[in-house]
Amino acid sequence: MESIIVGLDPGSIVGYAFLDLYGNLIDVGSLRGKLDDIVRKVSENGKAIIVGTDVNRVPKFIGKFSAKMNSKIISPNNNLLHIQKKRVTKEYLKFKNIKLKNKHEMDALASAIFAFKAYKKLFNKIDNEIKNEEISNKVKELVLVRQIPIKNALDQV
Repeated sequence: MESIIVGLDPGSIVGYAFLDLYGNLIDVGSLRGKLDDIVRKVSENGKAIIVGTDVNRVPKFIGKFSAKMNSKIISPNNNLLHIQKKRVTKEYLKFKNIKLKNKHEMDALASAIFAFKAYKKLFNKIDNEIKNEEISNKVKELVLVRQIPIKNALDQV
């Protein structure tokens, strides 16, 4: 199962966005649902190792999601402003034929992009050392979830 980065915007309508560990968009959408509905949707797309939020104070929904999925939470030092989220998602989708349907999807995608960027240097370092994508992704997962050094993760893989 592919490791993924999840961006969530909780509320009565939950926005979600899934990126692979290279920052490629897997899916973006929104749904009315509860935590179990989101867990099911994520599980259909991969294994969430990172979950991003656009607010500094992590919502309870995201804390519960993270605990269920055993994923690392990434939140900004300051809440992301609407203008920042709009700019980053517009730039990200510039050459993609994808239209976001609502604010929830934009917030979720911005959260996923923010989370990806937080680990992009580490991911690049691992990719530079390991040329096999499958092994590289397993190492990334071990480094993030178990918080072990790259060399130890590589030995385990």
